Amino acid sequence: STLLDLVSEHAARHPLAAGMPVDAARAALGLPDREIVRVLLADPMVVKDGLIVTAASSGTAPGGLPGPLTGPVAAVLADLAEHPFIAPEAGRLAELGLDARALATAARHGALLRIADHLVLAPDADVAAGLILAGLPQPFTAAEARQALNTTRRTAIPLLEYLDRAGVTERLPDDRRNVRAVGQGEPAPDELAAPAVAGSRSASPS
Repeated sequence: STLLDLVSEHAARHPLAAGMPVDAARAALGLPDREIVRVLLADPMVVKDGLIVTAASSGTAPGGLPGPLTGPVAAVLADLAEHPFIAPEAGRLAELGLDARALATAARHGALLRIADHLVLAPDADVAAGLILAGLPQPFTAAEARQALNTTRRTAIPLLEYLDRAGVTERLPDDRRNVRAVGQGEPAPDELAAPAVAGSRSASPS
């Protein structure tokens, strides 16, 4: 009962957290071993990836996205519906309450695609971009990619670098690129720092 209270209180204090770490629960209960915490688990508590979650306190929407993020993420996706390859400006993200932690959480749940530390697109934007770029004469320049994607340099360069890491494109020594695969590359490594929130939203390509 005490463990359940702790997990529920942790979820209330940290609504974007994926759950309460098992070691944090062990320390709060004054137990000598984390395995004792596992023995205490009872419905509705479960351990997932080293975190204790409950159906009642997880605060998640269908698909696992934390409830407080569903509205802001939906707003970002609505923005991207008109210009799918123009990442919202930091000012727009701040307006929606999407700070570094919120963006990282949304990306972790697959609700947004984080192509750089402060740039997000729709989850399938990498595949869509790869299909468009595959239609260009190969190899192509960054400027040709930017024009084909109807985007800005602010988004185009990080997106191309993301596609390079994901194995969708291959950067050549002269800085041109070839499309190597579409939807078959390995996920890009999570090398992103926490996003900084500043600036204003861009409304059209430049």
